[in-house]
Amino acid sequence: MNRLRSPLALLALSLGCARAAQTQNPPLVSMTRPQEVLATHFTKFGHASSFVELEGGRILHAAGTSFTTSDDGGLTWSKATQRKDVKGNPVGGGGASLVRLAGRGVGLAAMKQDTGLPTLEERQWSGHIVFWRSEDGGQTWQEPVRATPAGLQTHLLQDVALRTSTGRIVLPVYAAFGQRAGPDNNEIPAVGRLVKNQWVSTNAHFHDPRFMGVYVVYSDDDGRTWKRNKDGLLYILHDWSTNFDKVNEPSVAEVGPGRLLMIMRSSLNRLYQAWSNDNGVTWTRPTPMSLAATETPGQIRRLPNGHLLIVWNQESDEEVMRGFNRTRISAAISRNGGSVWEFFQNITSLLPGTRVEPGPVRPARPVQLHFSPGQPAPERDGRHLGDSDGWIRTSYPSVLVTKDRVLVAHTYSRFEEDPAKAQLASAESYNQVLRVLPLTWFYGGKEPAANPQLKEALEPAKP
Repeated sequence: MNRLRSPLALLALSLGCARAAQTQNPPLVSMTRPQEVLATHFTKFGHASSFVELEGGRILHAAGTSFTTSDDGGLTWSKATQRKDVKGNPVGGGGASLVRLAGRGVGLAAMKQDTGLPTLEERQWSGHIVFWRSEDGGQTWQEPVRATPAGLQTHLLQDVALRTSTGRIVLPVYAAFGQRAGPDNNEIPAVGRLVKNQWVSTNAHFHDPRFMGVYVVYSDDDGRTWKRNKDGLLYILHDWSTNFDKVNEPSVAEVGPGRLLMIMRSSLNRLYQAWSNDNGVTWTRPTPMSLAATETPGQIRRLPNGHLLIVWNQESDEEVMRGFNRTRISAAISRNGGSVWEFFQNITSLLPGTRVEPGPVRPARPVQLHFSPGQPAPERDGRHLGDSDGWIRTSYPSVLVTKDRVLVAHTYSRFEEDPAKAQLASAESYNQVLRVLPLTWFYGGKEPAANPQLKEALEPAKP
């Protein structure tokens, strides 16, 4: 974040954060009530960001092996630095996930590969999760310990580590099985769309051929030792032995003591969810949520008042088929523990509408695909084809909730015509946008309050 102190940022500070701060000023697309934003930062951290609030209110940010801090609630940030453990090795990696520990302690989970294996293929399939501990707020770090078992290729979505009210650290992860792609990687069609009559990539791996399932590791001693959930992999089972589907990139929140809600990425038009009533040891089978989603992950958080916040790519199956996938980052609130969602807002969007009606539970893929040479031409429905005047690709949110504000970072690439070159160009100076928003923004600009229609459902039944 490279000391993000633009004139606008300094002006916002001098006015008591009454105005929005920006580090650069590229034109943004649709956002709900942008005048309420406290700060906007454009960075190069992609979808690697993770945040934790330290003792005294300082915010620690990790992205890969880069660390920054903020002492003013995210309005400005220090220059990026690296941290090393006691052996002199860099701390961090892919899927960085920070979490508060006891006292001044901080933990960080990330993905690693075994380095002693002879071939690249063997190293790639050795992926696992490790966990570092710091006792002084992230200044010095101990050697990492392995958090996931050997023999199971495991991946981690960024910013998902959770410390529950009992002190247990819950880390939702996912495993991948099967062939990555064909021998020359030509079996996976690229996803794109015509923008001013030029083809632009609109997604990363919409057609990942591997099967994936979610599991959980947890620690009751601040990350020194780890156990795995008792009931195995979570995956979609619609019809016994005949209809399976994958889930991956999970995020989890504590709804109440011992009761956890996990959300997962799927390819079936929805986010999926699973519940644990024993603090992460066992889980229900994944079921579809009432939230429309493209094949991308979301983040779920518990707010200080007990409500739930979700941030995700909200798109209908019709929009996805037209190629508008990863073009809307939305937020919603649940005031009754996760069954009813309200206050739909757009944090960033190319498309109109703040709430999208979820479509049927079925695969939804963009019609406008680009196949490799030698592949047969696809059959396409002309209703879903067309040209666009502009384009953004935005996904993979990271979320930090503090007492009075929420930080949301997500990937952001903008495609527009370069007049000097008469061609499309993606922005090269940044690939992420971080917004600092007051908590009231997520409630439609209102002060958070209970929903009287839902209050009775949350209270225990009277004897």
